[in-house]
Amino acid sequence: MKKIVYLLLIITAIGIIVTYLWNRASQDEIVAKEIETLLKQGETQIDLTNIAVFRWTQVGLFGPYTTNEMIEESMEIKFKGDNGGIDILDDRFLLVFANDKYAIKTVILPRKFGTYTIKDNTFLIVKP
Repeated sequence: MKKIVYLLLIITAIGIIVTYLWNRASQDEIVAKEIETLLKQGETQIDLTNIAVFRWTQVGLFGPYTTNEMIEESMEIKFKGDNGGIDILDDRFLLVFANDKYAIKTVILPRKFGTYTIKDNTFLIVKP
């Protein structure tokens, strides 16, 4: 009987861990560094398909004070994970990459390079 109780506790614990960690967006430092390098070189149009080599179907761009709920509504996805403080900070923009209905990666973009827009779900456009 004790074995069954322990087994049920383990299964429950695994279920809780999966629920909180599954489909959580994480910051992609590699993509962030590549974009920053291109921005420092003066690029004003960056092809995200060449930089973000993981599988994604859509990308969204969000400005300061954007909440997670606003991201979900705008992209029609579930957003859990690292928003880079975009909801409380005004010195950054946030790229959100999604695969189907879940956010998978985020990238913080500093405002020091200007403002950003997304074109054709592919290009990051920078306006100094």
